[in-house]
Amino acid sequence: MKKLSFRDVFVPKYRIYLFIILLILIFLCVVDIRCIPYAIIIYACVLILTYKKNLLMKEKVVKNLDSLIFKLKTDETILNFPIPAMIVTNQGDILWYNSAIDILLKGINKQGYVENLIKELDEEYDKKFIGIDKEVSIHDKHYRLLGNLVNLKKRGHDKESVLMLYFIDRTDYYRLFKMFDDAKDCIGIIMIDNYDELVQGMVETDKPQLMASVERKLREWFAFTGGIMTKLDRNKYLMIFDKKFIKAFTDSKFEILNDIKEITLSNKIPVTLSIGIVTEEANKNEKYQSALATVDVALGRGGDQVVIRKDGKYEFFGGNTKEVEKMTKVKPRVISQALRELIENASNVIIMGHKNTDADCLGAAMGVYRLATIYGKNAYIIFNESGITVEGLYKKINGDSTYNDVLVTSSEAMELVDDNSLIVVVDTHKADYVDSVDVLNKANKIVVIDHHRRSTEAIENPVLMFHEVYASSASELVTEILQYSDGKIGISKLEAECLYAGILTDTKNFTQKTGVRTFEAAAYLKRTGIDVAAINKSFQNDVETYVAIADVIRNCEIIRDTIAIAICPSGIENQLQITAQAADELLNLNGIETSFVLSKVDNKVYISGRSTGALNVQVVLEKLGGGGHMMIAGAQIENVEVEDAKKMLIDSIEEAIREKA
Repeated sequence: MKKLSFRDVFVPKYRIYLFIILLILIFLCVVDIRCIPYAIIIYACVLILTYKKNLLMKEKVVKNLDSLIFKLKTDETILNFPIPAMIVTNQGDILWYNSAIDILLKGINKQGYVENLIKELDEEYDKKFIGIDKEVSIHDKHYRLLGNLVNLKKRGHDKESVLMLYFIDRTDYYRLFKMFDDAKDCIGIIMIDNYDELVQGMVETDKPQLMASVERKLREWFAFTGGIMTKLDRNKYLMIFDKKFIKAFTDSKFEILNDIKEITLSNKIPVTLSIGIVTEEANKNEKYQSALATVDVALGRGGDQVVIRKDGKYEFFGGNTKEVEKMTKVKPRVISQALRELIENASNVIIMGHKNTDADCLGAAMGVYRLATIYGKNAYIIFNESGITVEGLYKKINGDSTYNDVLVTSSEAMELVDDNSLIVVVDTHKADYVDSVDVLNKANKIVVIDHHRRSTEAIENPVLMFHEVYASSASELVTEILQYSDGKIGISKLEAECLYAGILTDTKNFTQKTGVRTFEAAAYLKRTGIDVAAINKSFQNDVETYVAIADVIRNCEIIRDTIAIAICPSGIENQLQITAQAADELLNLNGIETSFVLSKVDNKVYISGRSTGALNVQVVLEKLGGGGHMMIAGAQIENVEVEDAKKMLIDSIEEAIREKA
């Protein structure tokens, strides 16, 4: 056993007390210098007593060890025990260790290491230190740390105990496990995004050459794995490879996403890929089915990205290309027919959007309501609160007797839901973001209509899903469905106004995320005789709101020359509306390509992100638990101060920029 030196007096157990006593004595000496000799004598006595206390403790340990050695009839058994072992107090004091510990912790401060280890064990085992079984790494080797409490003596009802720790080398096991784990199969699906739109208008002789170039680049990128890549369809490939190559793919940030865009013949849009890879523990068929679902997540997020699924969690790479609008309208027609059949077979229709209802959410809900009434079913819209952005529309709906009892609360909707009810969710696909989670959980049949990029918290197993990320808004998608409905009753002027307002809001007055189909939907609504000027006027701000937005903009911070970050003051009226509108207005500043505005309401920090496309705000805010579109996104962070949230946001921005680079 190592001999006790006088510096061992200052062990963690007594360190704080010795320091406090020293401070008190110094204070007394400052007050009266005549106390100095007495203070020195007193502190020396304290140090001597502490030293003897530690010495007695170690002598007790030695006696116990001597007793064990005597029984084993050799004094070398414990000291030369082949497994590294040590005895420590539950405060981190080292009482004894064998020679194997010297080899194990060579070059490491033993006392410091043990103190840190005890802190970890203290937190992990809640100060009880019972049944210690922990994996630790030392000098690139892996050990299983086992430990137990040993009682030294009893004093009344108090037990004095120490910890016996053993380090069992499991490095060979870890190496074998890693070899086994690295050899497991990963299955991936590669999809060429928007194949029909990609080859549309191309010179016929260029089409096979384009696909040959794509396949050649894919095979060159994949060749180093030694795996299997085979073509399943004209735009779909299957790949099987060892798990150990995942790290090489992720380290390179899947450079194939950028390399494939360099292929240019007579195609008018760049070639982009969506890749779904599964590394989960499952049989091959389950992995294949999971890979198909994973690539659907990538496609639902706009394509041009890789999604890796492991243990139910997703990791994303890429996603920096703007969505391409689909020219074919086959899908809206098919969805319209399928939705009709579901409505006709339902007892009633319950429609709901997301929390904090906005104009797009309400507009899409009103469109689905009209569709349900066309097919003769009672329909209800869950509307729990009237936000300032939809206050004008809400008053119009409430003031029209046609819509009596149409807007209901979540509790009222719960009473209306039965086993045959059809629940239609609009403008969101996230299960935890719907206006009524209870209604969603009670539903047997769910339809989802949304345009936001796919989230990992998507509603599971809907009977019908119309999810198109190219669309400007959910109102645009619902308008297309209405155009293909074969009912004789047309939509009313108020319903058309709500749908038009939804499109207007999400496109920022037709300046962002618009396509040919956006204007076609708007033209269809305009034919109903709606007053566009009146709708625009309903979104105008009063003087106080405009001044508040200007104050937020004036106090913004510019980072990286093109990114503006601002904080909306707490406690002002219409705080969330001002947060969103300030983010919009910041993009109007010269040189600003991306904007973020933060606002704290109650115990949450809300973040609104906007972009011209230079930086994907969805990728940035997803790292903070949010989501949305490439150019419009948001996030909510609980239990954090707004300044801390701002630091988290800046870190997320820097990480997104590094990944893009």
